[in-house]
Amino acid sequence: MLDARPAVSVGFLLSTEGTYRRMGASALHGLQDALAEINADERCGFRLEAICVDPKGDPAAYSSGIVQLLGAGVRHIFGTTLSASRKEIIPDLEQHGALLWYSSPYEGYESSESVLYLGGCPNQTLLPLLHYALNHFGRRAFLLGSNYVWGWESNRIAREMLEANGADVLSEKYCHLGATGFEVLIETLMQERPSFVLNNLVGESSYAFLQQLDRACAAHGLHLPVLSCNLTEAELDAVGPMHALRLLSCGPFFEALNPVFCQQQQRHGPRICSHYYTSAYSALWLFAEALRACGDCSPTAVCEHLFSHPVDSILGSLSLSTRNHHSALPSHIAELREGRFHILHSAPAPLAADPYLTVTDLRASVVDRHAPAAPRLRIVK
Repeated sequence: MLDARPAVSVGFLLSTEGTYRRMGASALHGLQDALAEINADERCGFRLEAICVDPKGDPAAYSSGIVQLLGAGVRHIFGTTLSASRKEIIPDLEQHGALLWYSSPYEGYESSESVLYLGGCPNQTLLPLLHYALNHFGRRAFLLGSNYVWGWESNRIAREMLEANGADVLSEKYCHLGATGFEVLIETLMQERPSFVLNNLVGESSYAFLQQLDRACAAHGLHLPVLSCNLTEAELDAVGPMHALRLLSCGPFFEALNPVFCQQQQRHGPRICSHYYTSAYSALWLFAEALRACGDCSPTAVCEHLFSHPVDSILGSLSLSTRNHHSALPSHIAELREGRFHILHSAPAPLAADPYLTVTDLRASVVDRHAPAAPRLRIVK
């Protein structure tokens, strides 16, 4: 039977090949499952039609991909994983009045009117994780990152926070995306013996580093904590079993928080409900709820509705800020044990986003929710 409801086109722009393919594939599964549920929901007087573009990890393909989507009349694009690809398409979004629903964690220091940031910025992810590490592991940190904006900015913020709290940054190193040889770096780590490592490597580089470091630590009898804000359940098959490392991650969702939801999603096929999955899933549902309520699919109308109408989701109540286009998000710290993440700590309430760290005390564990709002000078026009 044909669906007579009017169709609204959306774009999915995610890489399922290349060094960060597991993150992109997890987000794509979240979008596909939300799409199926929305189109099966009789409350919706519309159906969503997705145009999928896979850049296959090629940076240049994001430019051609956004041109393809915009040329097809799409004005709501869901996806991109790396900050480099997000920044690559922002000028096109602004020129055509389109909106990117970005659901990956990122390094902050951005606030575009053409982007809704739904994956977490440093005061919601990185800073709580670092405070936990200082309180539980010690004050000697080793910073590592992939050689692009995520690694640079995350480590810059980490260094500033650590030094504000009297900690020592022993070293700060960068590696090319896709690099997998870490022998010299690991030898340095074995000599330095930090209290913890902040790992801002991405994809295959991160997996190779963790495997090699785990073997070295096992040989030296060390149990070294390694922190990350972008390691999720979607990548654990690539990481493999850890014998000596303590792997900690921070994000808005882990499977242990809602096993009932994770089990329900298996009706769509085998699913790993990482926070890449749940954030992308929530983003499409957020769009659908706004469209159902206001009946206008223009980016301006959708945003105006969401600014004043919080939406319940698997991540809790999502409310978008008119000031910076981010959402308050839950913040959970988890440790990998026997192949699963176990929750160590959860913020008592969702953390308001502070992408420019204008109201966040780097010596405190959460953003000051009662601080005066910063002026609206941060939106990129």
